[in-house]
Amino acid sequence: MKEVRALTDGFGIGHFFRFRIASQVMKENFRMTIILTLLFMGMTAMYAGMFPQFQEFLIQMIESGGGESFYNMFPHADQMHTYVGFLTIELYTIFWLLILGIILGFIGAASISKEIEGKTIDLLMSNPVSRKQIVFEKFIGLIPMFLVVNFVTMISVFGITIAIDESIEFENLLMVHLVSIPYFLAIISIGILLSVIINEKMKSSIFLIAILIGMYFINMISLLTPDMEFLGYLSMNHYFDTFIVLNKGEIDISGVLVLICVITFCLVTSMIYFEHKDIEV
Repeated sequence: MKEVRALTDGFGIGHFFRFRIASQVMKENFRMTIILTLLFMGMTAMYAGMFPQFQEFLIQMIESGGGESFYNMFPHADQMHTYVGFLTIELYTIFWLLILGIILGFIGAASISKEIEGKTIDLLMSNPVSRKQIVFEKFIGLIPMFLVVNFVTMISVFGITIAIDESIEFENLLMVHLVSIPYFLAIISIGILLSVIINEKMKSSIFLIAILIGMYFINMISLLTPDMEFLGYLSMNHYFDTFIVLNKGEIDISGVLVLICVITFCLVTSMIYFEHKDIEV
């Protein structure tokens, strides 16, 4: 009984459901949450709203056979004359999967390293929780931020679609934003792992950005060159095709499982590494 109690105390079970550190992380990122939400609402309004003005031009470009070099740069670019294809290229491919991913990953990659670099880690560890729980709560504290951005963006897309008299399957749109959850959680977990390994927040954030941009281009190369198709498995973008989900409502279950495995591996590794890490305070 004493051994069980010692184990649970070591992991901070007595304070587990209080989430004081997670609450602080949420407060620290409240302003960023509002900014990102407004930003992506604006991006949604701009790109979805301008589709009617560009549709005729895009149809003419498709019929004339033009824009082949552009089609080779982006998957599903040949469907850009459709509303779903336009949203995929203009909103979800770059600004959603890449730019928002970089922003969330940047914040995650600085979450613990900034405490070490700023010499405030001793205050953080003075809380009656284990190091494992510090890592876990830093991760949990970032979840509300992207959930707000995620679902407000979804509502904005659907509302503007109705306003411009276009059509989109709400179930498919919902699925895109549901699958976005493990995708962005995977990015945040990679950021957390870099944050516990690298003591300088800027270095860890730059590494994270390099990884995400690298995976993005690796996925593009795998789609452009059949001989390099195997490279796609090294990119998280390979496991989440927003066009397929938005257009057909088909979810790559194996891809979702891969993302969950990335989350689990990065979090567990982060906890173990941080638990044994020598930190100068």
